[in-house]
Amino acid sequence: MGLQYVVAKRVFGFDKEKKVKYVAKSVGTGGVDFDKLCAKVSRILGIHRKTVDLVAAGLVDIMSEEIDDGKTVRLGDFGLFRPSFVGKCADTEAGVTANNIVRKRILFFPGKVFNTMLGQMSVTRMAMPDTDYTDGGKGNGGSGNGGSGNGGDEENPLG
Repeated sequence: MGLQYVVAKRVFGFDKEKKVKYVAKSVGTGGVDFDKLCAKVSRILGIHRKTVDLVAAGLVDIMSEEIDDGKTVRLGDFGLFRPSFVGKCADTEAGVTANNIVRKRILFFPGKVFNTMLGQMSVTRMAMPDTDYTDGGKGNGGSGNGGSGNGGDEENPLG
């Protein structure tokens, strides 16, 4: 299916005229939890699901230790994880201390497999259901879509 987006209206703070602009906004299409991923890997490899769970948990534990030591962790074609931070600026060199760090984070840089997949991934505009139920005052109560008149909630993927 690839990525889906909707068109969103935005007013950007850096625009002095405060003009309305339109941007593509990505829309999530669901998720897969850890247990389901382990079950899928288990089926593909023909090993018990708990074994997959233990290996993944062990990998996370070791990665956490290494990243805590300030190391970048490379996982082959999967990608790499690098510790980083966001800091506030100061007016002088002496004014820059560990107290200027406002947020620590882990950056992920996808490897070859993910970069190839992203390059080939399709991007489509999400079809939004018709929610304009007015008929210009000409008659039938305004259900607009010939449906049950309940606003189309049963067909709305976002609602």
